[in-house]
Amino acid sequence: MGLRAAAARPFVVSAADGTAERLRVEAELRRRGWRAASSPTETGTLVVCGNPGAELARAIDVVWRDMPEPRARMSADLVTVGDHSRARLEMDEVGMADRADDRDGLRLDVLHVPLGPVLAHWPAGLRVDLTLQGDVVQAAEVVAVDTADGTFWHEGRRAARRLDGVARLLRVAGWDAAGERAALLRDEALEGVPDVARRFHRFARRVGRSRVLRWMTRNAADVDGWLRDIGAALEGRPAAGRPSEPWPEVLAGLPPRLEGADLGEARLIVAGLDPDLGSADG
Repeated sequence: MGLRAAAARPFVVSAADGTAERLRVEAELRRRGWRAASSPTETGTLVVCGNPGAELARAIDVVWRDMPEPRARMSADLVTVGDHSRARLEMDEVGMADRADDRDGLRLDVLHVPLGPVLAHWPAGLRVDLTLQGDVVQAAEVVAVDTADGTFWHEGRRAARRLDGVARLLRVAGWDAAGERAALLRDEALEGVPDVARRFHRFARRVGRSRVLRWMTRNAADVDGWLRDIGAALEGRPAAGRPSEPWPEVLAGLPPRLEGADLGEARLIVAGLDPDLGSADG
């Protein structure tokens, strides 16, 4: 893959403090008509947003080391082409399968699968270690490997914050066009573009009518509640619903939500988290 072709579809990684940079990168990709890669194996271009802590930086180095060449690594203030001198970190690999009884008494392979912290459409700095039998989660361990002081999403950006979460959820659900539309509306809300509420309501009616999406996210997120909250924020009305939970409490409650889910549903459950203000919307 040539460097020019790889640059047109970069893999974007955000640190916990990298929200503002991530949004600028996404807006620039949209302006150029480019799309972010869904996996680092698809591209030779890595874009790092924010300032990763030591553990996230090591995980990013693993991804960088295994990306195809020629490759480029970019940040807000530096573009470097070619290889880097870097610390080595052994990749987390799917372990050899053990055997254990499933809930029906059958003997099935047990796999240990890490998700994150470097994963597309994934909360920044989050790692989830799953124990799977077949594609069903038997156990989960969750840790935030990267944190930030403060948040980009203050109360005046409530609509944009929610739209960012909707965009992530829709993309994980496989509805890329609607996810891109949500991201565009997010950026318009941040920029104060006139009449964004009217355009949002057309989008909300389309998304809200999707029975497939409602079924897919039934255990992951209250999409209708998110859409109502966005509409209220864009119209200057107060938010409805329960207050946000602190992020440590969200993480503590995540493993039991994941247990019994299949792998695809687990991805949707994580996409339904809101790490920037520490809320969970199940």
